[in-house]
Amino acid sequence: MSTEAASAKGTTNVLFDRIVFAGWVVTVSAVSLRILFASSRNDLVATYADAGARWLHGLPLYSTSSGFIYSPLIAGFFVPLSLVPHSVSAILWRLLNASVFAGAIFCWLKSGIHDRISEGLFSLVFLLVLPLAIGNLNNGQVNPLIIALLIFSILAAYHDHWMLCAICVGIAAYFKIYPLCVGLLLTLLYPRQLAWRLIIVIVLLGALSFVLQRPSYVLEQYQRWISSRAADNRRRNMNIAPRDFAMLLQMFHVYLSARVFLLLQVLAGGLVAIVCWLGRDWPENRRLVCLLTLASCWMLLFGPSTESATYVVLAPAIVLAMVQASQQGVPLWMRFLLLASFVVLLSALIANSFLHLKKGVHSMSVQPFGALLFTIFAVPWLTTNRFWGGKRTRLS
Repeated sequence: MSTEAASAKGTTNVLFDRIVFAGWVVTVSAVSLRILFASSRNDLVATYADAGARWLHGLPLYSTSSGFIYSPLIAGFFVPLSLVPHSVSAILWRLLNASVFAGAIFCWLKSGIHDRISEGLFSLVFLLVLPLAIGNLNNGQVNPLIIALLIFSILAAYHDHWMLCAICVGIAAYFKIYPLCVGLLLTLLYPRQLAWRLIIVIVLLGALSFVLQRPSYVLEQYQRWISSRAADNRRRNMNIAPRDFAMLLQMFHVYLSARVFLLLQVLAGGLVAIVCWLGRDWPENRRLVCLLTLASCWMLLFGPSTESATYVVLAPAIVLAMVQASQQGVPLWMRFLLLASFVVLLSALIANSFLHLKKGVHSMSVQPFGALLFTIFAVPWLTTNRFWGGKRTRLS
């Protein structure tokens, strides 16, 4: 390549980087402006701040199975949101969410775990992730923060920072219990380094709850939390039913009992664990890509309460796979599956945001169908040796 051509390419890359960065800034700014003028619409931060205020004043956190659904510890973490005006807390929360989410993806890219994604492709990753994340940033969901914590936990394992790994998994699990599956998969691969640390962190985080408020009050809230989660059977109401693999089955008039689907969830989780375990001799970057990808698929298709907004959890895995696979020469049929899964998920996001379709089996099966397409792509992609190069293979 001539000097002039290289210079022109570099200028084009810089311009593209600036456009993508500007896109993120404009998106977050637009969401913040919406909060200033219509703070009561599509905003979950009021629920978080109310939980923080209730925790601060020793009031019950859980009166029904809806409303605030996270652990008492998280209510304690939300106390700062209750101490400032709502518009300020709502904007600060979104800035934190967007920053941690984007920061986790950037750190993942810089680590080189997806080893075919060069720095010149970083902006493409952020461009593709943005439309899948807009909805969560707009209404203040915790999902971007949760997947960011899980990405940081895997990165910490990659860099041998085991206590940080355990802390990230522990915090994510106190938001929603099912992210603990990432910690369990990491423990399967690194039992000596992580098992005892993860147990200690989970216990200490729980103990922290009792330090932040009266022990009798905290104990009562944990009892209420467990009861409210056990009573939250969303499958009985189509308006709030989980958008998961069971919803796909309902399209074909296959209805599973709660016990049968629980068994299916366990079996699917076991298959993910088996694939990760069989890949213990793979290069470490490939093992961890496999863990992030399949764990994300499991959380969406077989997690306990998958909502439309939860699908942002899959966004990093699917976008990273799209960019990586474009550099690996995967077969055309696999590329079609991957692109189709992205298009389906993006189309569902647009439909949910703007078309306000009536909730039913068909409309609520679009996102799990996209996740299923990605899973069908991911299994042969992750298990085919010729797609992957070599990096360190440490597993001791």
